[in-house]
Amino acid sequence: MKIRKTIAGLVLLSTFSLAACGGTSTGATSSTAVATTAASGTTATDTSADGSGTTTTAAGGGARGGGPGGGVDVSSVSTEEQLVALVQEAYGDGGLGLHRGHQPVEDVLDEVLSISHDELHVRMEAGQNLAAVATDLGIDPQTLVDALVESWSPAIDTLLAAGTITEAEAEQYRQALEEAFTFRVTWDGEQATPTFAGLSG
Repeated sequence: MKIRKTIAGLVLLSTFSLAACGGTSTGATSSTAVATTAASGTTATDTSADGSGTTTTAAGGGARGGGPGGGVDVSSVSTEEQLVALVQEAYGDGGLGLHRGHQPVEDVLDEVLSISHDELHVRMEAGQNLAAVATDLGIDPQTLVDALVESWSPAIDTLLAAGTITEAEAEQYRQALEEAFTFRVTWDGEQATPTFAGLSG
């Protein structure tokens, strides 16, 4: 009984934490519902503001729910399908304000920007995207993009080492990851999120 109360408390706390990070700063209304099933470890997030839909992270990893510091460990990516989903995840979620959901990349933001989570929110509520925050702090936004790409690149390296993808394909995935993180860092609050469906022919 005590364990159930503890799990319920943790789920409630994580829901509040997500809500605190999920505020929009662009004036758009956002509705986020988070449901967690303790037995299966599955988290479903339904976000509606830009029609982004539902993201589900299955227990044990799936590449659809985050990245380093979030619900997915980059080292758990073992298929090209998961890698494609991870690149898509790098774009972030427009329903979560200018940071596009920094839970999955929070460690990198903390390291590169060297400001508190609260200060980041204050700056974003004032209308700064990640690129503007970095520039304001005297940091080249490309430095932030490079650090984000580097933090998620081990997923590419794993598939390359396993022979799942070729060196040329690995380079294309790195470029796709850089494009996704560049979009995330420089997002103006208006552009629709691109869809990454994998490498073309």
